[in-house]
Amino acid sequence: MTLIALLGMNLALRGPVITPYRSTEKLMARTIVGSKTSAFVYEAIDFQISAAATFENPFDSQDVSIRVTVEEPGGTTYEVPGYFSFDCERKLEGDKEVISKVGKPLWKARVSFRKPGKHSVTAIVKDRTGTSLTDAFAVDVSAGDLSGFVKKSERDHRFFETSNGASFFPLGSNVCWAGSKGTFDYDTWIPKYGEQGVNFIRVWLAPGFFTFGLEQKGLSKEGKGLGVFSLESLWRLDYVVALARKHGIRVKFCVESFNILREKDGYNAFEEGPHTIANGGILHTPAEFWENAEMDRIFLNKMRYLIARYAADPTVFAWELWNEVDLTTGFQADKVKDWHQRMAREIRKMDPYEHLITTSFADSMGTKEIDMLDEMDFIQTHNYSSPDVIGQIANQQSRKGSWGKPHYVGEIGADWAGPRAEEDPQALQIHDPLWISTAMGSSGAAMPWWWDNLIEPKNAYPLFGAVARFVKGVDWPREDFRQTQPKLDWITRPNPLPRRNLNIASSQPEWAESTFNKPRVVKVSETGATGQLPIAGIAHGRTNHPTWHNPVTFTTQFTRPTTLDVVVDSVSGWGGAKLAIELNGAAYLTRDFPQISPDNHDTIHKYDGTYSVTIPAGKQTVTVKNIGADWMTYSIRFKDALVRTNPPVISWATVGNSVALAWMRVEDRSWRRLIVLKEQVAPAPPTSFLLNGLASGAWKVELWDTWKGEVIATENVKVGIDGNLKLNLPQIDTDVALKALKQ
Repeated sequence: MTLIALLGMNLALRGPVITPYRSTEKLMARTIVGSKTSAFVYEAIDFQISAAATFENPFDSQDVSIRVTVEEPGGTTYEVPGYFSFDCERKLEGDKEVISKVGKPLWKARVSFRKPGKHSVTAIVKDRTGTSLTDAFAVDVSAGDLSGFVKKSERDHRFFETSNGASFFPLGSNVCWAGSKGTFDYDTWIPKYGEQGVNFIRVWLAPGFFTFGLEQKGLSKEGKGLGVFSLESLWRLDYVVALARKHGIRVKFCVESFNILREKDGYNAFEEGPHTIANGGILHTPAEFWENAEMDRIFLNKMRYLIARYAADPTVFAWELWNEVDLTTGFQADKVKDWHQRMAREIRKMDPYEHLITTSFADSMGTKEIDMLDEMDFIQTHNYSSPDVIGQIANQQSRKGSWGKPHYVGEIGADWAGPRAEEDPQALQIHDPLWISTAMGSSGAAMPWWWDNLIEPKNAYPLFGAVARFVKGVDWPREDFRQTQPKLDWITRPNPLPRRNLNIASSQPEWAESTFNKPRVVKVSETGATGQLPIAGIAHGRTNHPTWHNPVTFTTQFTRPTTLDVVVDSVSGWGGAKLAIELNGAAYLTRDFPQISPDNHDTIHKYDGTYSVTIPAGKQTVTVKNIGADWMTYSIRFKDALVRTNPPVISWATVGNSVALAWMRVEDRSWRRLIVLKEQVAPAPPTSFLLNGLASGAWKVELWDTWKGEVIATENVKVGIDGNLKLNLPQIDTDVALKALKQ
């Protein structure tokens, strides 16, 4: 039995969904009229369909549906769905946006044409009584010069390009929802992004209480509930998509978020959402979602509606089926994998414009068996709270960038609990991820979070403009980019060599059963660290989640006494924490981080700082753990434990056939050292730089100021048959970027 047939059988499992839009009119399809009689290829035009029908829920395609057929020159055809809508208008009442429906309900369609020539457009209206066909409407389509839709590049599957073959490098931000001002907030944000060359944003369509929430808790007779879509939210989405189009920005639709299937914690929306039986839905538990045939049908109805209303517009970049799906209650990878495969296959049948399809995970590692499905077109990474912000970007781009699909960081922030904007006024947590992702050859620049409470109040928009100017003219799919590690050396070698910290690698915090939320053992010495690395970026206590308690034991062997720093940067507001350090099994240091108030559960930063102990020379055993009630996020370093054999600069690069890109930063200028610890970091001295893998010949090298987005020096360099580009970098106060162009 086919999936569609199975879904049809399950319609009877749910009672009738009666909406305020119900109709008892006799079926009649009259006319379909386009907004214009001529168009360019890839130009979306609107059609209004004059029709009547009998139905209860106009969003349910098994109750009533419109299919629009486009006949192309030569007789080939394709179909797009029609959709039910109302015109709306907006106004501000104080600081709150109010959206009101105006006029009468409308049946509409949107069509984009794929080739030039004469086209004929007709519509079939179907309700429970039968079908009715409209007369045809003719459209004359010219070639034009519109870029069309974004797709995986046929030249290099790791990158994106548009329908006309132009390279597309996504550069932008999450702007997932607005405040009470709704679309008036986007009137402020989007032009500022557009002025800086941003070409990509992401919005959320769930949960229902957000700006574009499609399904809201309530009764279907009030226009709410599961399978009934908010026409006010959709009008807001129309407005923002049109505004983005005006400013040259593509929009990724994130259809669902983990919240709607998460229960009994601070991030849940299941109990208050439309999916649960208690609120008129069909699910007893969140985990039922993945194998419930009626739920499949309802989700595909939603996708059919979104395809009808938005798919013809090349402004729409992709369908992201889930935000951080692994955070849903009862997540099981095999069932979620099967669901993604089923849904993506059906979406491809409905979407004639072949939009990209993806999903996302909270765990920076992702879930490879889902990421690598043929039905998932590109891969994302989300990351918060890594000690240097950029560490997981480097790790995951090296890992996922080799999987043969586009990969970029879809969310990045220094602290999952908040933007810490007053501590980070320059938005270092945005700047560094933008540059490392670009220099490593990601498929797009890392997308920051905190759009409304960091980027806007601190006017961080110019950070995007700097990257836009740097990458201008790069044809990403043409270059066959290869990741490489520049070699850095002293120009004047110090004697004696200075020392540097041994920073213990840590993962993104996890609030779940995990290998990271178990005890770990790491061996450290003057040659580095080995063992169960990385350690967790979070220390769980012994009360709230005792099975996640995860002490870390270090076996140390140093030739001289060494300072161990435990750097705490947040503490749970749901019970506090208590740091305990043991030396050779005996208590060595304890610090209590109590909850501030039983009525205030905000993440606590009062205890942020460095807690240090001295580790004697020789063989020692040191254990760091949290013996309090809940969690704390932290990192560990052994101060001045290693000899610095190279200059204090870190660098990443990608080399192509005619372009090479690199980013160099003073090693210790991490977000945690500058913002959390408020340490002063000295500039790096002039440094020898060598980049391998370039084609022999003449190259023009540009050094860029990454904060201003301008060239600060140029040099012509000859690359020999060894493929080495060599030059001396000046003193680096913060960071610089390099762009080499073959002449």
